[in-house]
Amino acid sequence: MRISPFAVLTSIAVIASAAAGGMMYVFSTFVMQGLNRTGDVEAITAMRGINVEANTSGPFLLAYLGAAVLSFVVGVIAVVQLRRTGRWWVLVGAVFGVLGAIITMAFNVPLNDHLDGVDPQGLSATDAAREWLAYYQPWTAWNHVRAVTAVIGAALMLFGLLADRSGNPDQV
Repeated sequence: MRISPFAVLTSIAVIASAAAGGMMYVFSTFVMQGLNRTGDVEAITAMRGINVEANTSGPFLLAYLGAAVLSFVVGVIAVVQLRRTGRWWVLVGAVFGVLGAIITMAFNVPLNDHLDGVDPQGLSATDAAREWLAYYQPWTAWNHVRAVTAVIGAALMLFGLLADRSGNPDQV
């Protein structure tokens, strides 16, 4: 059996997308919920620190952005090879993989940028509660969407690889 470069690249994209989806799922279900249990000023302060770390962490950026870039590359190759078995599945999965990055830039990053401009120590308790709620609810909802798109993307790309494998067992 010979494994094609496309299969290797798509396999890496599947793993990266699944990992990105897992990171976002954990963030939505544990980190954001934990922050929400603290005081509003503390939650804002902690999230601002997390944002700085996320923007400067090479391993995180490589994992998260790498998944989107790999999905894009795999999607372009799938378009070129659309007549091959399973390529439509890979293409649709790749679109889902890229969609998560688009959602990030369109919704989560602007919310992060706004929160990063807030001085939590200078807020009244009412203003801190209002700022945290205005951030927490939409950010977490969009993060759920990002997690789901990444996992769906990984599953569809994997399905496309398996469909290709079943059509030609000597080459993947």
